[in-house]
Amino acid sequence: MHVYWRIQQDLNCLGEMIIFHDPGFIRNFREWMRKNAAGLASAEGISLEDLVRPSLN
Repeated sequence: MHVYWRIQQDLNCLGEMIIFHDPGFIRNFREWMRKNAAGLASAEGISLEDLVRPSLN
């Protein structure tokens, strides 16, 4: 899942958006993000509150 998260972050920097259509993948990706929220926040240099807040991209 880290690879998909990294691709999504790189595309966001380019102003692009990736949309996943598989409901099982979306569920697993969200669960992975919840489990790794603290690590993702520190990797991006943002606070945990900013990570959990929904993005309007």
